[in-house]
Amino acid sequence: MKHFLRPTLTAAALAVALGMTAAGAQAQTSSTAATGTVDKAKASEIMGYQLAGQIPGPMRELVDPAAVGRAVTAALSGQKPSMSETEASTVWKGFIAQAEAKGKQEFDAQSAKNKAEGEAFLAKNKSAAGVKTTASGLQYQVITQGTGARPGPNDTVKVNYKGTFVNGEVFDSSEKNNPPGPTAIPLARVIPGFREGLQLMQVGGHYKFFIPPNLAYGAEPNRPFPPNATLIFDVTLVSTGPTPAGAAQDGGEGGAGK
Repeated sequence: MKHFLRPTLTAAALAVALGMTAAGAQAQTSSTAATGTVDKAKASEIMGYQLAGQIPGPMRELVDPAAVGRAVTAALSGQKPSMSETEASTVWKGFIAQAEAKGKQEFDAQSAKNKAEGEAFLAKNKSAAGVKTTASGLQYQVITQGTGARPGPNDTVKVNYKGTFVNGEVFDSSEKNNPPGPTAIPLARVIPGFREGLQLMQVGGHYKFFIPPNLAYGAEPNRPFPPNATLIFDVTLVSTGPTPAGAAQDGGEGGAGK
């Protein structure tokens, strides 16, 4: 699944991220060293890219890469910083505040764009052939009507599905499973629109759901989804049945999970 992370730009978060990267690099180096000599220049290049990869986009645009490189070189050489601790603390706090403001600005702009695009899509889609709208605002389309059992709100279903955004980009699919095939999903663990749509189906059915943001992940997604995204799911219901004890807590919810 492609991840869309809201920037969380704090010094502590960045420090943890860099610490984790360094630990991973050390483990990889130890493993390789046991089999032969490592090219120091190449290993150094890899470490540089790993460190840079942990810096969020808004931060990258606010720093001078050459100055960052000089600082890394100085630090690795044992040189002391040119600033006092007091000055460094003041500068860093201001930088973090600036980066957070930029990240929020970008996030809000993306949220407004997604909201407008989703509303336009749903307004047009509601009059498409075969599309129905429920009281909650969920839109659905019956491709093939099923003849089997209908899921209950606490059932676990097995489905083949593909999730896309309104621009057609696929963000998840049961075909991406290892191995590919139907995904078991406890309905108690999924977003409201997906849960409502599944309960309209019968086993053997093939539906499309068009889920507005308020029935999906909303404006402040707690999962790696864009804010205010309208989601489209193409779903075939393979089976349904009672959720085994503990399964609702263990996950397995696929791309429609809460």
